[in-house]
Amino acid sequence: MGAQVAFENIIYEVSDRVATITLNRPDALNATTDGLYSELQGLIPQIADDQDVGAVIITGAGRGFCAGADLKSRKADATPLERRKRHRWILKDIIEPLIRLEKPVIAAVNGVAAGAGCSIALAADYVIASDKASFVQSFVRIGLVPDLAGLYMLARVIGVPRAKELCFTARKVSAEEALSLGMVNYVVPHDELMAKAQAMAGDIAKGPPTSLAMIKTLLNKSLDSSLDQMLEFEGYAQTIAYITPEHEEGVAAFKEKRDPEFAKVARSK
Repeated sequence: MGAQVAFENIIYEVSDRVATITLNRPDALNATTDGLYSELQGLIPQIADDQDVGAVIITGAGRGFCAGADLKSRKADATPLERRKRHRWILKDIIEPLIRLEKPVIAAVNGVAAGAGCSIALAADYVIASDKASFVQSFVRIGLVPDLAGLYMLARVIGVPRAKELCFTARKVSAEEALSLGMVNYVVPHDELMAKAQAMAGDIAKGPPTSLAMIKTLLNKSLDSSLDQMLEFEGYAQTIAYITPEHEEGVAAFKEKRDPEFAKVARSK
């Protein structure tokens, strides 16, 4: 295992080109606070710039992934403008950079993902869930609206009618139902969750960094773009890919019947 860095609210570790972010407030089911968000705000740009990171896992310590916002920490006397400023900070400086991070992100959901926790899971590129995991759009229970890009992501993942049902009713969705809805990619036995996530992230991290970055960026754009736009985007991206050291390495490895070393050549460019 690689070196581990413990912050106050998260644990960060990089091993074999896989960065693992563990939300570490287990006594509160990893409910979010401004302190936790501040740590993520500093960490995401660091991950983006780290050439030794090829993929990212987000998970939770203890028996929960993330129970949403920690209501005990909220400022009851905050003005509407103060709340709006805080909300924009979380969205623009943390959630949007996470969604746009040009490295594949896997959410390893080990327990309940409620409210903001469900949104954080949906912000990942795909989700692996423990058979003990559950997902809840719990906002209406306290008179709020799904946030952290939850409305944006949920509708795109499962469709608007199903997203409306889950948001209107705030009912709990099991891991198996989430799989059938398309909210998660895999459901695995609880004790196998991190091994599965690390194996998948490890395989992805061996891939060509430039190609992976462009693939993620263009797929994120695809639902909001026309066919003509996507064809142009693909053309530009492929032109760039053809002149990268990763492409040269991939062709050489194919001819030499060996595994390509994409990260090594990408780091040298």
